[in-house]
Amino acid sequence: MTELNEKAKAISPLMKISYFALMVALSLSTWVWVQEGRQPSITIWVIRILPLLIFVRGVLREDLRTLAWLCFVVLLYFVMAVTESMSPFALWINYVELALTVVIFCSATLFIRWRGRYLAAQRREGEVANGEN
Repeated sequence: MTELNEKAKAISPLMKISYFALMVALSLSTWVWVQEGRQPSITIWVIRILPLLIFVRGVLREDLRTLAWLCFVVLLYFVMAVTESMSPFALWINYVELALTVVIFCSATLFIRWRGRYLAAQRREGEVANGEN
């Protein structure tokens, strides 16, 4: 049981760092390294960043339900990153975005699995301890 909690604690920083790194990468690809034929725009930046900002509180608190929803939203970013990476005008930052979406999805999924099993085992132990008294 503690092994699951240790695994969850180990992967949590990776999940959080990649989450915030994706927001930085999206900002940089909107403002600094812009694909050919695109112009920097506050509207595009808000549309790209706002869905991720909704999850900041839950990511920092490691809320399992919020992280599950983040995984669904990150899949949309994955689709966007794949299409931008396959563009003839692709930049290196597009590949960084693609890698970060994969890391967020995998690390959040593993965190949810391990922390969920740990919490379920704790609940079972609590029920058994209460039933014995």
